[in-house]
Amino acid sequence: MIHFKSLDTLSFKEASELFNKGFEGYSIPMSPPLDAYVARFGNEGLSPECSVVMLEDEKPIGFVLQGIREVDGKKISWNGGTGIIPSHRGKGLGRQLMEGAEQVLREKGVHISTLEALSMNEPAIRLYQSVGYDIEDQLLFLEQEGRIEYSPAAIATERFPAFQAIGASIFNPVVPWQIDPANTPKVGGEVLVAKRGNDVIAAVLFRKRQTNGKEIEGITLFQAVAEETDEGLSALKALLAEAMEFTKPVKRTTYNFQIGDGRAVDFLKSVGFKETNISQVFMVKEL
Repeated sequence: MIHFKSLDTLSFKEASELFNKGFEGYSIPMSPPLDAYVARFGNEGLSPECSVVMLEDEKPIGFVLQGIREVDGKKISWNGGTGIIPSHRGKGLGRQLMEGAEQVLREKGVHISTLEALSMNEPAIRLYQSVGYDIEDQLLFLEQEGRIEYSPAAIATERFPAFQAIGASIFNPVVPWQIDPANTPKVGGEVLVAKRGNDVIAAVLFRKRQTNGKEIEGITLFQAVAEETDEGLSALKALLAEAMEFTKPVKRTTYNFQIGDGRAVDFLKSVGFKETNISQVFMVKEL
């Protein structure tokens, strides 16, 4: 008989072993060691209490990892991993697993549920759509390395740590979980903005990988937004050139980067950024 219980009823060792079995055989294998698995809960805001385990006759056979945060008075959740052990795949349990996880979210008062899925994983996308998730956007992992020849417009910019953008209206409150300002401070995230008076007309959220004042090892871009005007686009390009250090020979990447209106992606591609073989879809469901 199938039933559910909270992930916090398992030890971290048991939960880690279930996670690794649940992702066994996937196109992009995930089998983190125990310490890395445990670290995800703190680093990514996941909650053992909100996460669920599917059991058959007391044997754990599947799971959904979940986290919840509150933005503008609304609770938003994230599915940080869904898996079923190989012996129980293909039995139509995926929908039941997702419904069990959603029941917990409803009990917690969640308003919006979000997740990401690999674009190539069509069965998973169909499963999520069957339980009410819609594709909100495409997410790209772009990359470029070396100096970029570009002359941006001269604008005044402001730079501050990403945590100062938490709860502000600079970025969309419903975005892929790991690129929200609430998560990026944990990895040294920064925000760069351009303003007209007190109004932000463009902003970028990014991280530089740098150790003890040494040369920059790389830069990752998480978000880029701008008002829909020529001035906004010009400011956005200037911010990207500054944040991504176009004049330096470094490696640049984007992480779960939303296509959105396409302007930032078009610009990045025009200066040499290329798509990698990984992309995801961002999916949302209102509860």
